[in-house]
Amino acid sequence: MTLLKFQIQMFLLRLFDIILASIFFTILFPVFLIIVILILFDDLPIFYISKRVGKGGKIFNMYKFRSMREVKNKNIKDSQRLNKLGIFLRRSSLDEIPQLINVVFGQMSLVGPRALPLEIEKKIFNKNKILRRSICPGITGLSQINYLGKKRTLKEKIQLDIEYVLKKSVYYYFKILFKTLFVLIRRYKGNKKGYSL
Repeated sequence: MTLLKFQIQMFLLRLFDIILASIFFTILFPVFLIIVILILFDDLPIFYISKRVGKGGKIFNMYKFRSMREVKNKNIKDSQRLNKLGIFLRRSSLDEIPQLINVVFGQMSLVGPRALPLEIEKKIFNKNKILRRSICPGITGLSQINYLGKKRTLKEKIQLDIEYVLKKSVYYYFKILFKTLFVLIRRYKGNKKGYSL
């Protein structure tokens, strides 16, 4: 691929990110408001803000709807902090709607490698780290759509992230977006307790 073709492709993918994220957010805005109200009734902060590693190693704030109660006792398991609303948000992946804001701001893409916390990203070395940092992390990606319910190692997840980076194209971008819809349906049916996948 020539440099010009690569630059055109990157421009198109960024354009698709902005257009599609704006469309998705507009469609989901009524749902966004309902979730905000429900979380406020539950007396919780609306957003869960997490520091993640983005393109070029830049740290950014990734936003999600808060799905867990804040507790002082660190020995309490995450599953015990989830209430019915939190379980529903996790199962349906609606807790990730605020990440569309990250996409519009250019911190994330709709499709890309997973947005990792710094402490996990530090475990990745050499060429893999450079490749992952060469593009924006995504809300969905090859790793997410290939989750089959079994626990995976970090190495297995990274391999899928790298595969997307190397194959990145407009076709691959839309293929993963399309498959994500079916993965969300499968996740909702199979993840009845709302655990993170």
